[in-house]
Amino acid sequence: MVKIALGMIIRSLDSDAELMSFIDNAEKYGHKLDCLIVAYTHQLDPKVENRLKKKLPFYAVDIKNPRYAHEQFKRRGVSDAAAKTLLECPVDTKGGLVPYGYNRNIVVIEAILRGMDILFFVDSDVYPTVLESTPEGVAEKDVDFFGAHLEQLRSGSQVTTGEYSGYNILPQASFDGMGDLLAGVQKAEMTEYWQSSEQHRCLSIQQPKPDVKPCTKVLGGNCAIALSSFSALPPFFSSHYVLGGEIFLCRGEDTVLGVELANSDIVCTDIGMNPLHDTYKDYPAEPDLRGNRDTQDRFYYACTGWVGRNPFLNYLKGNDIKATREDQREKLERGLRALAGYTANPRFYSVLRNFDVSWDSLGRYIIEYEQVLEAWREFKERTGLLI
Repeated sequence: MVKIALGMIIRSLDSDAELMSFIDNAEKYGHKLDCLIVAYTHQLDPKVENRLKKKLPFYAVDIKNPRYAHEQFKRRGVSDAAAKTLLECPVDTKGGLVPYGYNRNIVVIEAILRGMDILFFVDSDVYPTVLESTPEGVAEKDVDFFGAHLEQLRSGSQVTTGEYSGYNILPQASFDGMGDLLAGVQKAEMTEYWQSSEQHRCLSIQQPKPDVKPCTKVLGGNCAIALSSFSALPPFFSSHYVLGGEIFLCRGEDTVLGVELANSDIVCTDIGMNPLHDTYKDYPAEPDLRGNRDTQDRFYYACTGWVGRNPFLNYLKGNDIKATREDQREKLERGLRALAGYTANPRFYSVLRNFDVSWDSLGRYIIEYEQVLEAWREFKERTGLLI
């Protein structure tokens, strides 16, 4: 029988509301979950843990000390060097900042070691509902979240994913320089969408008929993975960089996986079901880029994460590093100046320094990735994923 795990990465597990919504959704539509795996960086509320354990086997993994994985690595003969690379966080976790790739891999490793066959990944701000258009306006609708993924997995897909309902990370805006900004953070394909945001308010709605189609873009907060596919896939990967004593996390751990996915024979499917993503953590309030400091902060860190992602992403794609860096920096400078003026927030212009620091860190990113790949290969050999 296929064993299914539900996984999540989170800073502190002090509420079970998000996880319970998915557990209840699985029960409602008749899907059996075999375990819950949560990687946390700060705190685990014992009361929350006990409530979850009453529902199904629950494995809480302390990022600072993933004990079960360490025990299993030692028992299976994984080298100390590989264990250090995969299981020791490369960043001081006191601030709660852990590279997304490392965080997700801890959950993947735990699921493999626990004998799971399928791992569902959901983020703590995603819910098993969709937004739909009704005569009365936009409304939430309950959906068979697990069933939509499992249908495609049973039909031959090895990875399933999908977009989200809810407000896009790009908040509604209108200023000269939007195209330059998006080109500078390597999201130029979103230019037309963002420039027309006064019409659609950057609110995504579930289409009446799901558009199921092949894809290579994996969204880590809405995906299911047949764990056997990691025999041909690399792990998740993203890094970090430091500026002025502050740690910045690079986005794109799922983007990097998608690049490698496109070069493999693994079948990935967009299931066409878009669960609600409470992007700014206050849905249904509309993000206000000009008037709300929380919205500005969220978007600021999205930008610092994108410029963190892009050097390694371009390296992985085989793009001309020097030419890409120069072109993006020129456009980013214009776009950031316009954004800082539009929001009356000069902090946005400082993202240009983040851009420079991240590109200067590319050599380290490459070394880290090569180390992770080598450790991952050894882990797969010792667990039978790679024969």
